[in-house]
Amino acid sequence: MDNGNQVLNWLMIGVSQSPFSLNEIFYLDKKDNEFFSILATDYFMLDDNFNLAKNTSTPYSKKNEVDLINRIQRIENDDNQIIEVPRLSFNERKKILIEFLDSINDENEKERIKNLYLNTDRTIFNRKFEIESSKDIIKNWNIYKNEILLSKAESFLNLNNININSTKVWEIEDDGSITIDLTKDDKGGGTYKKKRWKFWK
Repeated sequence: MDNGNQVLNWLMIGVSQSPFSLNEIFYLDKKDNEFFSILATDYFMLDDNFNLAKNTSTPYSKKNEVDLINRIQRIENDDNQIIEVPRLSFNERKKILIEFLDSINDENEKERIKNLYLNTDRTIFNRKFEIESSKDIIKNWNIYKNEILLSKAESFLNLNNININSTKVWEIEDDGSITIDLTKDDKGGGTYKKKRWKFWK
């Protein structure tokens, strides 16, 4: 996959994130022309001043650890060089789904989808229809959805005057754990370990 497609795919994932979830937030660092994300678990390794907490070890290389902490500190200080990738709002998702429903000829199928997603707080972008939809409907939905996400990703690039060929996605470890040794803390206790990938579930 070339760099441009990697960035677009990454942005589409960011745009598609549920508006109700804070597990992972996607950003652009204009200072480095680099896209990156922060997981909720990344904050576990920090103290109240957003420095690496005492008696805490991370799975990251030293460079990635320093870069990650630096970016979190900049986010907390409202650095205008770091821009959050906007997600589709719940209302936008509903509007897109309503538009897609117009393409479905089966009225029973259309009604089931409405009942599942238009009258609840569910968000549909990261899953297939939770009904026995035909393969054609699911295929058409994925095509339609991806066209919307690609359009939103390209709009983000244009609005922020970003040359996709001069940017990259930050490479960081995908797995590991943050370990806090509480036995060395004044309050005592044991070792706390949280898998980074658990927050993807």
